[in-house]
Amino acid sequence: MPSPPAVPLLSRCLDALTLNPSEFAWLFAPKLTSVGFSLRTTFASLLALAIAFWMELGQPQWAAMTVWIVAQGTRGESISKGRWRVVGTLAGVASAVALVSMAPQQPWLFFPLLAIWVGLCTALGTLVNNFRSYAFVLTAYTCAIVAISAVDAQDRIFEIAVSRGTYILLGVICEMVVAAIFIPDVAAGAQKAIRSQLREIISRSSGAVRAILLRQSPAASDLHEIFSLALTLNDRMEFSAIEAGRNEPLVRSARAVLGQVTRLTSRGVGMRSRLAATGDIPDGISQKMLADVAAFFERLPEALDHAAAPEKLRQDVWTLQKRCQAGIESTLDSEEGEKETALNDRVVLQGLALLLGELEHLLGCYAGDMRETTLSARFRLVRPPDWGATFANGIRSALAVLLGAMIWEVTAWSYGALFVTFVAVVCARFASFSNTVIASRNFLFGAVWAVALSIVPVFLVMPVTADYPVLCLAVGVPMIIGGLAARNPAIAALAASFANFFPYMISPENHFRTDEIHWFNTSLALLAGLGFGVLVFRHILPFSLPAFISSFRAHVIRSLHRIAEDSRRIGEPVWVGFIVRNMEQLIANGRGLVSPEMDGLLKGAFSAMTMGRNLMQLRHSALDIRMPSQAQLVLTHMFEALSPSSRSVSAMTVLVERTLDTLLQVEKTAMGVGREQVTMALGCLMIVRMELRYKNLLLDPDYIADLKAWS
Repeated sequence: MPSPPAVPLLSRCLDALTLNPSEFAWLFAPKLTSVGFSLRTTFASLLALAIAFWMELGQPQWAAMTVWIVAQGTRGESISKGRWRVVGTLAGVASAVALVSMAPQQPWLFFPLLAIWVGLCTALGTLVNNFRSYAFVLTAYTCAIVAISAVDAQDRIFEIAVSRGTYILLGVICEMVVAAIFIPDVAAGAQKAIRSQLREIISRSSGAVRAILLRQSPAASDLHEIFSLALTLNDRMEFSAIEAGRNEPLVRSARAVLGQVTRLTSRGVGMRSRLAATGDIPDGISQKMLADVAAFFERLPEALDHAAAPEKLRQDVWTLQKRCQAGIESTLDSEEGEKETALNDRVVLQGLALLLGELEHLLGCYAGDMRETTLSARFRLVRPPDWGATFANGIRSALAVLLGAMIWEVTAWSYGALFVTFVAVVCARFASFSNTVIASRNFLFGAVWAVALSIVPVFLVMPVTADYPVLCLAVGVPMIIGGLAARNPAIAALAASFANFFPYMISPENHFRTDEIHWFNTSLALLAGLGFGVLVFRHILPFSLPAFISSFRAHVIRSLHRIAEDSRRIGEPVWVGFIVRNMEQLIANGRGLVSPEMDGLLKGAFSAMTMGRNLMQLRHSALDIRMPSQAQLVLTHMFEALSPSSRSVSAMTVLVERTLDTLLQVEKTAMGVGREQVTMALGCLMIVRMELRYKNLLLDPDYIADLKAWS
């Protein structure tokens, strides 16, 4: 009788052998766009290879590889990546020539200089976004490829550099020309896609805000998706600008819309705390307004489908704003027994007025109002630099190159130069990814597939015929399959690696055929180099979740004090971008956390975002000339006490509580517009107090200590 553990083990084995048809839908039932991408990229790759053969270039596989590296899902991405690849290649070959010239036949001067240069370029690539980052890392490993290739032929460094540049230019030109032929009318498609993306994110944001107004707050992960999507779309607007025309007003208004979407959603998160602070107001006039504004957000997404909708919707928003203002004014002269209800009503109505103000700007930007677009430009989304990751990536890449060079020196492996080259490639290429271990590991697995499938053309086709059409048939089918896989997000990284290295493993040339020894050594150098890169990411300055959360917490507390000291030191777009960037990093690397912990940390991040935004608004209100002098003095004292960074979260809580109590007394004696301004400050303080009272895992020092001890 089998032991109990054998049954589930056998079951898992059978499950592993059972193919799930849905997992292979990308191959057997691909989308038409995926088929088009795969066919045109394969054609462009084979065309580049044929031209390289015709020009009798050595190592023509680099031209075919460049096509697959540059090819992207949209024309804007392909053009942008192609441009930056040319820039990175030219910078890389120039630096390689300079490096070899500086250290002729001095390997232990050459390799430290190479390591420093690779580390510097990798660090700079971490500081920028999109394909500008790719240009920096490409400079790093192009320098390594060219310089190491010339280690034993330093007198040919210029020739090698020119050849490398020629391959790249040929591949980029072929990809661009073929894509231009197969993807006509790019501008019209780009404009349609932008509109569709903006409607989608506005719909998500309005749904989340409506749920908050109905006191049915969405999950922190859903809110994060809205901010993350806005940041992603904002990054992709660079590519849409290329397709639609760089001076296209639609692109400028789209960037403004995305910035306003984050402000609207963030204001909605603050509204959640405002409603929690005021509690239920059954007899308050704000209840009717809450219901009406929630109903407006419910019909907003569908109404945007109509061409004239934005202007009509803006009129409706103005009407709601007037009602809010009328309600605020009606609460200013309340009777003695109704003052508490009136104050809570006023706090809620002011929050709704702020929310509707953001919505009005959003609709103006969506309608293409240039005045609104210009005003909202200062709120465009940004990704602030991550200096910690910059330092770690630079040091890690430099150490990896030095260690690889040492292994080559010690072993005297004849293919050691190739091994060091691929170490530089993987360590530079994936340094700026969210999860470097997973990204580099998928890159390794894709290379394994490239090595395995190259056996057919290398050992079965090329030895028996030199006809190019037969070679195209042998390599074209795997390329097409790789192209289809590259359009499937689940295996896109693995497929991209396969498509890159498959032409390299074939190594076709006019006057040379890869033999068994060369193929084996090349395969070993490739896999060993990529595998070593995975180990480097895992063991040299690896990502530590406890250290990351601890650093995130410290940065949040320090930034809150800096906002209190001077809100101009940290702008709202930078603050929101910083929080969202760290949430993305947390999700990418937090697979070891249980769901309640992850949700708690995301809630903590949103809490910090809300506190920061309200402290900024509170500082702005304190400088308003309509604010009573007594209230200004109270707020000034609070900010002066909050400014020292040594203040703990508990001390901040006590200070906010004390300031809130004092302002409540000031509000009772204030009149007219002055009372309205004091109430605005009270609303911000109520939100900050609610967020500080909440059990915030991100700001909880005991949780951080437990997490470090557990790790």
